[in-house]
Amino acid sequence: MLNTNLNLPTFLPPILTVDVLNLGNRLLAQTEIRNLLERLRNKNHFHYLIIKFLVCTGLSLPELIHLKIADFNKEMDRFYITNVGRLRKRHIFLDPKFAVELFRYACEFSPGDYLFPGRDGELRTRTIQKILKTASRIISREIHIPFLRDVIALDLFQKGFPLGEIQEFLGHRTQRSTRHRIMLHMTERDHGDPRLFTRNRNQAA
Repeated sequence: MLNTNLNLPTFLPPILTVDVLNLGNRLLAQTEIRNLLERLRNKNHFHYLIIKFLVCTGLSLPELIHLKIADFNKEMDRFYITNVGRLRKRHIFLDPKFAVELFRYACEFSPGDYLFPGRDGELRTRTIQKILKTASRIISREIHIPFLRDVIALDLFQKGFPLGEIQEFLGHRTQRSTRHRIMLHMTERDHGDPRLFTRNRNQAA
């Protein structure tokens, strides 16, 4: 039988967004995410925003580095990813409260072209890696971008979002890639259920 711990909702929100305060699963507990963000906010607000942004969007490293303020709509509640590398172009919507937080940051610090700028323009890969290492030390477990993308994929799937919507959000080229990432972290009990990837299809927005 299908794992009843999934607690699928009857209705889903009309727009897929990641609510960081309600994100959590067997990969990364909700308490760990909240503790991480709270400690980062008190330590370094710039690092806090970057980690929170990754947790809310699942962007790849190249996407994050090249993201510009011009990629956002005027309300900053969604943005368009064009520097995709191996991933697909797509729109991503932000949780409204986090959108306000980003807007205030952009207004106060005037970061220029890039949302998260470095000293000479775009942020360096090494800088992001250092920020992720700092985050890893805070909760005593390794945090990296592919891991955060899997946390998001599993969370959205367990909440009942259809595979196609999760694929679109994360920019996977095929649903097979999305399915593979989710299956890596499902229980053996769920692996044998033929309804595993069909039970979300009729979820109404």
